[in-house]
Amino acid sequence: MHLVFDALLIDMDGTLVDSTARVEMVWAHFCREHGLDFDAFIVGSHGRRTMDSVIDALGDTPSSRRIARELEAQETAATDGIVACTGAAALLAALPATSWSLVTSAGRDLARRRMQAARFDLPAFGVYGEDVAVGKPDPACYVLGAQRLGVPITACGVLEDAPAGILAGVAAGARVLSVGPRVDGQPDAVINITGLDALRVTVVDGRVHIDVHAGQAGADTAGLRAARLR
Repeated sequence: MHLVFDALLIDMDGTLVDSTARVEMVWAHFCREHGLDFDAFIVGSHGRRTMDSVIDALGDTPSSRRIARELEAQETAATDGIVACTGAAALLAALPATSWSLVTSAGRDLARRRMQAARFDLPAFGVYGEDVAVGKPDPACYVLGAQRLGVPITACGVLEDAPAGILAGVAAGARVLSVGPRVDGQPDAVINITGLDALRVTVVDGRVHIDVHAGQAGADTAGLRAARLR
C-alpha cells in the first residue's frame, strides 16, 4: 500500500513513546484511592487528557481539578521505564521538521520529559493538552496541528494508537493509521498497522510518501481503495 500526504500528525504516548507502565502505575494508584475499577477506567482514559479523565470519574469540581494537576505533576517528575516505541526513531529521522507535528493529550512539560526519556526532542510544531479547550476524541487538536503546519487537514495522515485519538483524527478529516489491533468502534476506513516498523517513509518534493509492508496492514476494502486514491 502506498500513501502520500502533505504532512503527518503524530500522537505521542503509545505511538512514539512507550509510557504504558508509568501511566498505568499512576492510574492504578488513583483508582485505588477513589474506589474505581481500574480495568474499566483505563480503557476509557487511554489517549485522553488527564484533566478530562479525572473529571469524568470524579465530577468537575475544584478538588478534582486539583487532583488532575497533581497527577500530571507526578507523571512529569517520573520518567523511569519510558522508552521509544519500535520504529519511532527511524520514522522521525526520515521526516523534516516542517513535515510533521506532535499532537498529544499530554501537557507540553510532560511531553518534553517523555520525549527526552525516549531520546527525542520536541518537534518544531506541536499541539499539547493545554492548547485546546476540549481534548481527544474531539477533533480540535488535529485540526490545530494541520493549521500550525499550514496544510489542509484532509491532506494529512494521522498516526495513533488510542480509541480517543483515532476518533479525533477521523472526525478532523484526516487519513488515520492506527498502530496495533483494531479497537471496538473503530471506523472502517482506518488503516491498521502492526507497528511503526511496518512503514517505509520517504519525503519527495516536500510530500510524505508511506509504503506499508505487505501483510502488515488491515482495513476494509473501501478504506484501502480510498487510501490508494490519495
